[in-house]
Amino acid sequence: MLEKNIKIIINAMTTQLGYLLEDIESKNNNSKLWTVSKNINGRDYRIIFMTPRSINQLNEYDIPVDKNNIYILLSEGGDSNQETGKVLEINNLLQQPLIKVNVSEKKVNYSQNVNPLVVDDLVSIMNNNNLHSRSEKTNMKDRPWITIIIIAINVIMYAITAYLSLAAQGSIFNSDTNVLVLLGAKANDLINQGQYFRLVTCMFLHGGIVHVAVNMYSLYAIGPMVESVYGRIKYLAIYFISGICASVFSYVFSPNISIGASGAIFGLLGAILIFAITSKEKTGSAFIKSILSVIFINIFIGATMPGIDNFAHVGGLLGGMLVAFLVNFRTKE
Repeated sequence: MLEKNIKIIINAMTTQLGYLLEDIESKNNNSKLWTVSKNINGRDYRIIFMTPRSINQLNEYDIPVDKNNIYILLSEGGDSNQETGKVLEINNLLQQPLIKVNVSEKKVNYSQNVNPLVVDDLVSIMNNNNLHSRSEKTNMKDRPWITIIIIAINVIMYAITAYLSLAAQGSIFNSDTNVLVLLGAKANDLINQGQYFRLVTCMFLHGGIVHVAVNMYSLYAIGPMVESVYGRIKYLAIYFISGICASVFSYVFSPNISIGASGAIFGLLGAILIFAITSKEKTGSAFIKSILSVIFINIFIGATMPGIDNFAHVGGLLGGMLVAFLVNFRTKE
């Protein structure tokens, strides 16, 4: 149960508060440790999550085993116990500032040397996420329903496309171009004739099973974070306006037929980038760099590989950044 609660806390810290998941091993017996890190006011903090059982297994401490307490060890940047950034000496871990979390009472006890901003983050996680007995029951209201619905629509549209493509060309793995045009792909000639709905419908069509799988995985990875930060209504606005901006950029700069959700997904990345920049004191510079690296890598891939509508990606990114800047995010409401 404690391990499951640690997963819930770490997931919330990484998706909601900008902490980075780290792969740390103990020096004693090569065991993996539950670890996240974050830059706060210019200093790096590493947070190591341990249960009483795991501490006793790794060392000779005799901490009473119970089902309620998680021990969190805080290592500040420059710690002498850090070796190559990936190995920690367990013998000295408990000499670090200590935080004890009682998941049943949602109570956080900590030593005087602990950075209070870290404690505030933990308290926020405890108050806003389901722990202990409630962790077995997922709060249906808190599910990322907008993301789930958008993914479902895309999958249904691909199923329809695959069925029609099977009749047209004998394959369900690659979409037939005529079928895509029939279902609403971005085709400049038809848009010139007044079929402006294609600027929206093309967002829900994909050129093959790999195309839809990659885009839906990307949406599943980034969508819930945007939905949590901005709220469902603003998330919808960001997604659709980003997708339309992507279609407009593609219409203006590319004569080719275009389909796919990637333009709207780039808009979600742009929205998270705006959130990270405007909340730098909470998210840290490392989170901003992480988002920028994802954006630049994907734009580079789009610019160097054939068949990718990079104009749509850039348009969606700029659209998402603009809408996010205008609507701001939910935590400031």
